Amino acid sequence: MIARSLALASLAGLLALAAGPVGAQDASGHKVYAVAAQNGSGEIGTVTLVPLGTKTRVEVAIAGTPDGVAQPAHIHEGTCDKLNPKPKYPLSSVVDGTSTTTVDVPMSTLIAGGFAVNVHKSSTDIATYGACGILGK
Repeated sequence: MIARSLALASLAGLLALAAGPVGAQDASGHKVYAVAAQNGSGEIGTVTLVPLGTKTRVEVAIAGTPDGVAQPAHIHEGTCDKLNPKPKYPLSSVVDGTSTTTVDVPMSTLIAGGFAVNVHKSSTDIATYGACGILGK
């Protein structure tokens, strides 16, 4: 399990470095955003948006997550400091540091501003946020 945590930490670090500034876009149109720890969780990583026409694939990669714990994740309206508590778009739970979900909304909507990806501590502690990243241009 330590090897998995180290691998995810390295992956998250490399992704963050490769992304450059927050919201960096590569030639394929992918955009990568930083995800920061909240409430002392130590969880950091990235969220990658992949355009799929009228849909978007949302890939979450986080280091420092608890082994085998499903952490609910959502796209919320607002910022990490001030979220609308009602999720706008549900995401697959982050398990062992990763989550991939296709949402039925174009990437242009998600990057227009006003959205954040939020990861909860666990399904039994949904009120505690473990990590968050702001989407935008």
